[in-house]
Amino acid sequence: MVRRLILVVASAAPAALLGVMTAGMLLRAVFGAHPLWRSEPVNLSEAAALRDQATVVQLIRRGEDPYQRREVRADLLFNDRAELTAFEAAIAAGRAEVMEVILFASRRPAPAEWNQLRCLSKLEEADDIDEVLERYKPESAVLECSGVTRPWK
Repeated sequence: MVRRLILVVASAAPAALLGVMTAGMLLRAVFGAHPLWRSEPVNLSEAAALRDQATVVQLIRRGEDPYQRREVRADLLFNDRAELTAFEAAIAAGRAEVMEVILFASRRPAPAEWNQLRCLSKLEEADDIDEVLERYKPESAVLECSGVTRPWK
């Protein structure tokens, strides 16, 4: 009889453990934590670096300014953290489609802003980004790259 009870308990233990773990994950979900893994919110510059076009558009529509510098965490784009605008992150990542989305969803760059972006793109030798920026060139903008350096290492 005792032997049968031990056998029943031993065979039910894995299922009971699974049930307890599932209940714990569901309890975490109730309080806003993802039940399977930890998720961290991204800012606009990080979304651009990660090539996440949908999040880029969503954040711009919520009012975030793509011209504002934000921290890009270490190992998302570079080994060290960096302070970049969303445009700079897109240039550093070499993603013309992200640059296109940012320019389409936000205000047009002023001539000085456009010049800075175009020079960074030229420094990175990103011809596809150059083409995108040329489509959004302000009428009074003149390309002058003397003194323009990368804001990242």
